Amino acid sequence: MDGHPALYSPTGYGIHDGEAVVRTPHAVKTLQGDHVEPVIELLAAMDGETAASDLIERVPAATAADVDLLYEHGLAYNADAIPTGLDDACTGLLEPALTAIPPENHHAVPDRLGSKSVAIYGHRDSVLPVVDRLRTAGVSVTTDSTDEPDVVLLSERLERSEAWAEANEQWAASESTLVKTRLTATGWRLGPVLTPTAPACLNCVYSRVDANKAGGQLFTEAVAGDPPYARAYADTVTELLFRTLLGQVPRYLDEQFVVYDHDDQTTKTPRVFALPHCEVCNV
Repeated sequence: MDGHPALYSPTGYGIHDGEAVVRTPHAVKTLQGDHVEPVIELLAAMDGETAASDLIERVPAATAADVDLLYEHGLAYNADAIPTGLDDACTGLLEPALTAIPPENHHAVPDRLGSKSVAIYGHRDSVLPVVDRLRTAGVSVTTDSTDEPDVVLLSERLERSEAWAEANEQWAASESTLVKTRLTATGWRLGPVLTPTAPACLNCVYSRVDANKAGGQLFTEAVAGDPPYARAYADTVTELLFRTLLGQVPRYLDEQFVVYDHDDQTTKTPRVFALPHCEVCNV
């Protein structure tokens, strides 16, 4: 209640059949009961700068419970969670991680990000916007593998580039989380995300691909130039890294990775399976 609430990126809200309906880029939330009208009025009054206690004074029908309800449903967050310097577009990429963090802990998010580090392997040009955003948020980004980072990011434009084995080995010998991304000729591949306790590694993935000729053909596409979806790719990678650094890895990347085709507007989620007696992760 003492924090500074801000809108959780609503694209629309209103009252329909006696229910408060709020649409965000991530979901549609429906609230019922006596809180409907105060909630809508609070959403209209929030500006990201006014303290919750002052908002209640602006909306006579609202109570502290109404503000708490917005926090609980992921419709508001403490604006102190946003590191100084992030623009509105980047703020929207951080918000998905906040819904899983208790509102009373939002104020600590900038310090948490400021204590984290990311080591980048592979092709860096396609993730330069990501690097800029991470650094603006206080995250240490390096290409030096001597220290143990919190996250190892493997960025590729050609699958299985020379850097993959080095990134995989650093992850296996550390307590880091490995995030693999790739900009492809028609879209992107996101994941796998391998936590320190993951049951498989990239050597497992590629060994199984090599054992399947059809699967091996999936890894030969190369990217030429800058595709029109490069910005969307950078946004996606930025959101994933924010969530990973804050301990909120998306469930859809749990032991699988996402293959998005921009041209066909399709998404596939192949599974990741461990290789018995893998020489890297020893499963």
